[in-house]
Amino acid sequence: MDWYPRHRRDLPWRNTRDPYAIWLSEVILQQTRVKQGLPYYLDFITSYPTVQDLAAAPQDEVLRHWQGLGYYSRARNMHHTAQQVAGEYNGQFPGSYTELLKLRGVGQYTAAAIASFAYDEKVAVLDGNVFRVLARVFGVTQDIAAPASRRTFQQLADTLIPADQPAEFNQAIMEFGAIQCTPAKPDCLFCPLQTECYAFQHGMVQELPIKSKAKAARTRYFHYLVLRHNDTLYMRKRGPKDIWEGLYDFALQETDSAELPAAFIVDTVEGLGGNVATNQVEEPTTAMRHILSHQKVEARFHHIWLSEPLTPEAAVAAGLVAYSAHEIERLPKPIIISNFVSNIRF
Repeated sequence: MDWYPRHRRDLPWRNTRDPYAIWLSEVILQQTRVKQGLPYYLDFITSYPTVQDLAAAPQDEVLRHWQGLGYYSRARNMHHTAQQVAGEYNGQFPGSYTELLKLRGVGQYTAAAIASFAYDEKVAVLDGNVFRVLARVFGVTQDIAAPASRRTFQQLADTLIPADQPAEFNQAIMEFGAIQCTPAKPDCLFCPLQTECYAFQHGMVQELPIKSKAKAARTRYFHYLVLRHNDTLYMRKRGPKDIWEGLYDFALQETDSAELPAAFIVDTVEGLGGNVATNQVEEPTTAMRHILSHQKVEARFHHIWLSEPLTPEAAVAAGLVAYSAHEIERLPKPIIISNFVSNIRF
């Protein structure tokens, strides 16, 4: 608590008691560094000043604002929660930790953050930074990735939080983990908890916290068929139960290898109802790689010029729509698609 006032960063969501602004910042900063998330927060709070504004926005528009942050389920849940608050709660966020947990996408950490920062409720937050600080200072050797460990850390955090300054304490311990007790190369030499820190005193700073390794990511091979006619590209909206739900990409063939024969491409396009212009199947682009939390995508793009537009019936059956460059710019897209489109000449 002594350390925090001298070292805290001046961040906009720390200068408000508005639960909407606090909630927005917490959703954006999940699995995102402050430096990356800050511009998105400022964009969202400017574009949607109130939860009613966010609730009324089309989902495609919300996803377009989110583009580049990844973990797009956060954006979809955020939009749904805004509609829930606007519709079921008269635009007012619930005023307690227990009630906040009833909102979609609001887990224990987010509910604790809002409850303490906005309403001064005495409930301790528990994020990656807090896990790390507690594990090192108190020498907790339980695996922080194991669900059963959460109760141990939560009970410990709950014993530390002062009743008269819960918001200040929660901000302080998270900030301490973010800029002092960092994952790699923590500043132990100038740490005010050095003499009390179990990890420092026992040479275990690099060993704690203990976290089991995630499974190795699998590689998926995406072959995008970029169907072009005059100044339009055919794109489709991705469906549920896979990565990038609700975002836009191209007709896709997923295979077990990095190669896709040209003859197969022509057959596939004709199966979609398209006629390939003579000698207008270009060599595929160099593979573009995108690493997600649990899988790797290796994408190649095959430019295919059509001699005539797809018939409306064929386009609908394939889930494809012809878009101009201006229209494509406004569509929410995975970053790998956005990067590819930015290099296309229309």
